[in-house]
Amino acid sequence: MGINTPDPTRSLHVQGNLKVVNLKNASEDAAFERILVSDPDGNVDYANRKVFLPSGGIGAVDKESYSEIYNNDSTSGIVTKKLKCGKFFFVFNETTSSNIMFGLNEQPASTVSIYMNMEQNWNGNGFQFYQGTNSTNGTDTPFSFTTSNYNTPQEFKSSNLALYEQNVMTFQYPGDQDIYRLTIYKVGHTSNSYDFVSACEKF
Repeated sequence: MGINTPDPTRSLHVQGNLKVVNLKNASEDAAFERILVSDPDGNVDYANRKVFLPSGGIGAVDKESYSEIYNNDSTSGIVTKKLKCGKFFFVFNETTSSNIMFGLNEQPASTVSIYMNMEQNWNGNGFQFYQGTNSTNGTDTPFSFTTSNYNTPQEFKSSNLALYEQNVMTFQYPGDQDIYRLTIYKVGHTSNSYDFVSACEKF
């Protein structure tokens, strides 16, 4: 079949632009293993996405890293500044404590429970480590995301981000082999200049 060409050379031959919309994000679905590729003549075929992955073996690391760095004139975060990393997104809330919040990028089929641990380091050799949604509840208390609230950010409790304090969170999406590590930091330069740093690693 030819579109804009009287002499098609393949089953579907399009002479011109092609637009496809409303596609599903299948980056985390192992069943979708083929990537569309084209040659200089416009012939479209597929390549297995495994050929684009780093080689495995001893010492090999398959890691993705994402970061969001911005400046604000107050100690409050900017909630529209969103860091996306795999199945999660992260934002600083708009209070002076600038707590970190997170949610899911895509709607789950059913309720998802996320378990996390957190390490805080601050000035004066301060250190804290805990698991759960805050520092007082049980270690087996998860963050719960439903089909309706999945994209509503939930706050990492007790994660008040003071100046020059480093917080590191580690967590996993149920059923996935990937491990996520989020590092956040806030730097004060002057009374009206503050940098907010968030970096996410997906292993």
